[in-house]
Amino acid sequence: MFKPFSSHFGLPHFQLIALLVLATIALVAALHVASPILIPITMAWLLSALLAPVIRYGQRYGIPPTLSALVLMGLLVYGVVLIFLLLIEPAEQWLQDIPEVVRGFREKLSEFSGPLSNLQAVTEEVRQLYILGDGDKMTPVEVKVERESTLGSFVLANLPTLLAGLTIVVFLTYFLLAAGDRFLRKATQLGANLGSRRRIVRIAYRIRQDISRYLATITVINILLGACVALAMKLLGVPNALLWGIMATCFNFAPYVGAVVMAGILALVGLATFPSIPQALLVPGVYMALSVTEGHMITPMVIGRRLAVTPTAVFISVVAWGWLWGVAGALMAVPLLASFKIVCENVPQLMPISRLLDNSSPKRQRRFLRAR
Repeated sequence: MFKPFSSHFGLPHFQLIALLVLATIALVAALHVASPILIPITMAWLLSALLAPVIRYGQRYGIPPTLSALVLMGLLVYGVVLIFLLLIEPAEQWLQDIPEVVRGFREKLSEFSGPLSNLQAVTEEVRQLYILGDGDKMTPVEVKVERESTLGSFVLANLPTLLAGLTIVVFLTYFLLAAGDRFLRKATQLGANLGSRRRIVRIAYRIRQDISRYLATITVINILLGACVALAMKLLGVPNALLWGIMATCFNFAPYVGAVVMAGILALVGLATFPSIPQALLVPGVYMALSVTEGHMITPMVIGRRLAVTPTAVFISVVAWGWLWGVAGALMAVPLLASFKIVCENVPQLMPISRLLDNSSPKRQRRFLRAR
């Protein structure tokens, strides 16, 4: 006869709930405190899952996994360094120009009549705060603003942490790729008999294939979106189109939140590029059109309904991981959520959780469960 989970430990239900709440709080605190180590480890695992099909493809032609992993990591590091060197100067320039863009935006708004005209009076009051004097004698104060290398100073201040994280990502990804199927073969030893070992191998292979397919598909879609954004910016006459295309690719790993942030950035870019507000708003408008088309038409059609996750779960995951691990957590939130859903689909005890996260119709869910 089935016994409740709490009866196995001799605990009343309220004590079990309190224990689970405390365990959850402890887990969240551990994830936050250990983020400098867990972020590069998680990123390395996702990269290894993404690149694992290339290693297996090379093995079919007799290429050792160690050699394939070494070549892949060399190309990856070279590509990242090249992109960084190409984009650091325009990114630094745009960061320095943000105050001027905001001032230009206020000047454009002041051209409109109505309540917005009060901005001039507010500006005059603010100017008076920087005037010092005694009685009727007013002395203007000259303020010199020296531009600092915002991006460069940030990189220099966090250089040890960045280098340590990148080193962990590079070496751990290489070791995971070079190991090949060795971890999987060792996992079969966890089974008590031959039947359980075969089941472990079957589930592990299915999880690995589904996660690799999902990550590869999402990465290709995001790269294509970034290419379309870069081409659109180039046609609109926006400078540094490659920078905005690469940023669109990265931000698209965090749906909803990333699209809103990217649209806000492109709005500032449009205001700095074009003299009129309608022309400036065309820049984020084109991006939003491309993003909505990708998110609501292309991605569901390509990845299929089985791997789709409910928008509510996606939004909560992005917000939660962003709160825990910052920008890196927000960008990895959806791949982590999809990977967790794939694991739940392939482990019978966790299938209820996968059905909770599934975005397909109940009829599709029943057909999928019968097929399993």
